[in-house]
Amino acid sequence: MIKGKTLFRAIVAIFLVKFSLGLIYIFSELPLLSAKEAQPNYTCPPEISESLYFERERLLQKERALESRERELKLLEKRIEEQMNALNQLSSEVEEKLNRISAIQDERVKLLVKAYSEMRPAKAAQLLINMDKEMAVKILSQLKSNQVASILSAMPPEKAATLAEALSGYPPKEY
Repeated sequence: MIKGKTLFRAIVAIFLVKFSLGLIYIFSELPLLSAKEAQPNYTCPPEISESLYFERERLLQKERALESRERELKLLEKRIEEQMNALNQLSSEVEEKLNRISAIQDERVKLLVKAYSEMRPAKAAQLLINMDKEMAVKILSQLKSNQVASILSAMPPEKAATLAEALSGYPPKEY
């Protein structure tokens, strides 16, 4: 009989262990089951799914086009920057050359001024009468005042008056 009782106890113990393990398994799976039930089942009708697919493709094409356009704009910006640098360099070169030309012209005017200062007033007056008014004024403005007075006095009064007005820097008056 002891064997029967022991066997019965062993069977009851195995049953209780299995039952406990089953309960543990069920309670451990319960949150997963409730989570699966809590997630809604989003199924999309085929026509909406198709339209979403086409819209996605359209947006991807648009994005590619925009990226391409952005690359083109960056290239154009780089070219413009290079051209601006080239123009700035050319501008600097032109300004440098203009300054050299101006220096040469100033040097030549100084030579003319020296030559006119060494001439007799009558001869200088005769040459200045036939010269461009601006050049005559430029030369006279660099001579000493007594030389200018001698040269202007050797000129006809109308020409002397015109040059004197131009030398003053004031606009000519109408009488």
